[in-house]
Amino acid sequence: MNAHANERTLRVIAVYKFIKSAGLVILACVVFGFLHTEFLDAVASWVEHLPIQNGRNVLGHFFDTLVGMTPRHFVAVGCFALAYATLFGIEGFGLWTGKRWAEYLTTIATASLIPFELWELVRHATLAKAIVLVVNIAIVIYLWYLLKRGKTKRNDGVGHSNPL
Repeated sequence: MNAHANERTLRVIAVYKFIKSAGLVILACVVFGFLHTEFLDAVASWVEHLPIQNGRNVLGHFFDTLVGMTPRHFVAVGCFALAYATLFGIEGFGLWTGKRWAEYLTTIATASLIPFELWELVRHATLAKAIVLVVNIAIVIYLWYLLKRGKTKRNDGVGHSNPL
């Protein structure tokens, strides 16, 4: 792969990270919104009127869990989502701007989450989880290859570009 193709691929990975970051920010906003009991009560009332078969499907189980959460749980989930949104945003920015440190950060952070993704896939397999796992494995392999081969154009962060 030439340097231009590597740059394009890194930007695609950056967009993927930005999308994940935005999704987690939205999740955090929704979760923090559940801290207000009126909002949670309204959601619970809405769910009661859904044609769900006694909580036996995924949506029913999700809402049963949601209604059973305490405010402390909502804060923890929201903070966790914001922390990962920040990490994904930093990874995306670094990859978009061609920083070598971002390649290392993304490789390490993404690889460290793969065991959890595998565990979750084994527990409750869905097509979406399988796709995310495959994409993340491909990202780790690709970035590891780039780092090992040193074939991308990078800015080392000290004001000059390194063409290797």
